[in-house]
Amino acid sequence: MKPAAIAAIILTTLSPDISLAEQEGRSLTDDQWRADIETVASSIRDIHPRPFRNIERARFDEAVAQLIAAAPELSDKEIIVRLAALVALADDGHTRLALPRQYPEIGLEFGHTPTPAPEHASLEFSQLPVAFEQFADGVYVVAATADHRELIGDRLVAIDDTPVAEAMEAIKAITFAENKQLDRLMGADRLSLPEALAALGIARSANSLTLALEDDNGVRKVEVEPLSGKDPDWIGSFADDKLPLRLQRPERKFWAEHVEDGNFVYMQMDEIGDDDIPLAQFVVETLDLATTKNARLIIDVRNNFGGSGGLNRTLVTSLIGNDSLNRHDRTFVLIGRRTFSAAQMLVNELERYTHVTFVGEPTGSRPDHFGDPQKIRLEHSGLTLRVSRLHWSSYTAFDERDSTHPDFPVAWTSDAYFSGQDPALDFALGLDDTSMNTLLMGAIERRDMQQVARYTLGSKLSADTYAVDISPVLVDLVSEFARTEDFDAAALTCRIGLYFFPEHRGFAMALRRLSFDES
Repeated sequence: MKPAAIAAIILTTLSPDISLAEQEGRSLTDDQWRADIETVASSIRDIHPRPFRNIERARFDEAVAQLIAAAPELSDKEIIVRLAALVALADDGHTRLALPRQYPEIGLEFGHTPTPAPEHASLEFSQLPVAFEQFADGVYVVAATADHRELIGDRLVAIDDTPVAEAMEAIKAITFAENKQLDRLMGADRLSLPEALAALGIARSANSLTLALEDDNGVRKVEVEPLSGKDPDWIGSFADDKLPLRLQRPERKFWAEHVEDGNFVYMQMDEIGDDDIPLAQFVVETLDLATTKNARLIIDVRNNFGGSGGLNRTLVTSLIGNDSLNRHDRTFVLIGRRTFSAAQMLVNELERYTHVTFVGEPTGSRPDHFGDPQKIRLEHSGLTLRVSRLHWSSYTAFDERDSTHPDFPVAWTSDAYFSGQDPALDFALGLDDTSMNTLLMGAIERRDMQQVARYTLGSKLSADTYAVDISPVLVDLVSEFARTEDFDAAALTCRIGLYFFPEHRGFAMALRRLSFDES
């Protein structure tokens, strides 16, 4: 959960020494900005199902008043940054103010429909000649203009005098993220917007920035200026003929193919929606292919920002009805920070109703979240505000998880990315132990009680396993945790055993022994 204090503090303590107001004229009057600010505030209050879940209404109203009072001394873009911080107080990935960009094709875009340009081109944020992504081992340059291509693959150390860790913390104020995963994804993207960096006090100026970058030869400093002109010669991390499997068909909402080497069907779903064929037809044909080939099924939703959640039904029901694929050792779902919205809803339903195995990183959305935003164009600035209209509940009551965690976590590292490897896919293809013992052990070690409940309740409630006694699995886990001196996990396993098998005396006896040993 994003600490509301981060955005709240930014609203009142943006660096007074750094102002864009002196560098550029205003396109909107004070009265026009006041009207747009009040529209943002009233829209969040009136449309969002629970706008004050994470911040008191009085604090929100105070922040609105502070912004209106400060606006006359701020530039247009400083106002936009503070306005974005105000919207971020909702702590909801679907409730967001789109930062207008001169080069929107370069930036991270969540919407499934285009975001209109603002009323004035002067409100659009400029773009550095580089783009960033955060991996497990740091923030790296993943794309650049042709004349900065040598920076691709470098690790970002600092921006001007601000260390990258502090920059990523400060940028949270305008990420509209509802968990750490989305904070990292959106934060790295926003590090390439110089006016936002200046307004947040990360950079000294929006006109020229000094990037401290590290490569194999050490740290060096590079001066960069915002892009100018049309259609920059933009270069990604991979040549077109060397794209990793997950990036090979970006124009498609979904696609699949059978890979002979390893005998698996790779099924990529980048949007929940119909394409040149209905999604339902694609699902049925792909599952038939995996069944016919007696192949593992890999469902990749790591680059899926959502779509129409109602279309998830075909995949879920088809898997439930397919005995050969509805198994932890046959169907693997790759998840990550871009798994969001309707894709999160798909994960929820697969988690509840099927026996798939999740591999990768935690999702970028809460299982219990808000969505289906209403799009609002602010009258004077032409900025686009989206405000969630519906609450999409998880399948379990009081689900307070920040994300869905994978059964088998696989970190996304810079080395793997730049070498074109896919650690999560490789792990899934090499996984040969998805037994109840292994799944439960991992969940208990992570203290992921939602997954513990999923495995145990799933076993007790599924038509094909309800009569299977899993108490020996729990007994084995108690012994294994005790052997490795993880007594907390051993005691937790005993309590789980007692809950599901109260007549089993072994769990109570083991719990007493553990209490004695610890004392």
